[in-house]
Amino acid sequence: MSMYISDEDFKILFQKYIDDTMTPEEFRQWRIMLLDEANTARLDEMLASMAAVDQSEYGKDAFIYGPQKVRSMRVWWAAAAVLLVVTGIGIILKQRPVSHPQLAEKYDVAPGSKKAVLKLADGSVITLDSASKKQIQQGIQQVHGQLNYAGTDDIGMNILTTPRGGQFQVVLPDGTRVWLNAASSLTYPTAFKGDVRLVEVSGEAYFEVAKDERKPFRLKINKQDNYIDVLGTHFNVNAYTDENAIRSTLLEGRIKFNTILLSPGQQGILQDGTVRVLNTVDTSAVMAWRNGIFNFEGQHLKEVMRQLSRWYDIDVVYEQDVPDVVFGGKILRNISLTQLLKILEDADIHFRLDKGGKLIIQPK
Repeated sequence: MSMYISDEDFKILFQKYIDDTMTPEEFRQWRIMLLDEANTARLDEMLASMAAVDQSEYGKDAFIYGPQKVRSMRVWWAAAAVLLVVTGIGIILKQRPVSHPQLAEKYDVAPGSKKAVLKLADGSVITLDSASKKQIQQGIQQVHGQLNYAGTDDIGMNILTTPRGGQFQVVLPDGTRVWLNAASSLTYPTAFKGDVRLVEVSGEAYFEVAKDERKPFRLKINKQDNYIDVLGTHFNVNAYTDENAIRSTLLEGRIKFNTILLSPGQQGILQDGTVRVLNTVDTSAVMAWRNGIFNFEGQHLKEVMRQLSRWYDIDVVYEQDVPDVVFGGKILRNISLTQLLKILEDADIHFRLDKGGKLIIQPK
């Protein structure tokens, strides 16, 4: 069932939902529109605009900076509650009080933030975060959550590693931009002097490769003989070792994944030594992490929990006979673990959270 409504009226209804001022008829319209896939782009646009407005560290400081920021956090939370859908359960439209005593604030976990560890060629290790601005070495500078390489004659290998609960960005000596997701690493030289710009990645990263036709860019994956070759392009690679495959998704340009050429909108999936091509890919879902969003569309319970484990730095344990629920929808990555678990409870996911930060998923 679908219902046409102008963009302006859609925004008005969304705001009324957040402010809890909907009439019963408006509430009925809102529910119908959320069930209509034609409105996915509208919802994505609203989430993106919210992310652009709140520049705090994924919202974790939202309660500190005054009334406007407090309202901003309430908007994030309301939007997250609206947008989670669970197959067979339907749209979550309102928050409910949470009964689990384990969700007390003392057990809460903040969302991930911009933090990483940089290992220099001489073996020294430097902790990086979102706030600092400092010169690390000649030609290497950290500025508010981004590492910049201005070029140097001293060639050495650096390793940038994000922990669970961390993200970071680096601008390589050739101008290539790389965003690292949680629990990931990038190994690269401080200067590209050979015929090929070779770097190595594990975990997940998004690349915007600087063009240089004379010196191709080559990405080695997980210390194995799997490579992505590119001249200049935008692509994402997901190479977590606890996933069942390595996936590379091309957004712009052209890449070769091992021996397979990919065009924009295609995804190469490496499994059991063979790359197959997926021609129709939701690139917005692939890039959701880069845009501050969890996109759970079509994902199974354990897939969702692996993402939460990396972002909130928690261990997830399953008791016997946990149902294989399939999720859909989107949640902003700036909310705390307690807030996210409230949403999961509304989705009829059963769990308990121990004081050591371990999340135990239970059967219904």
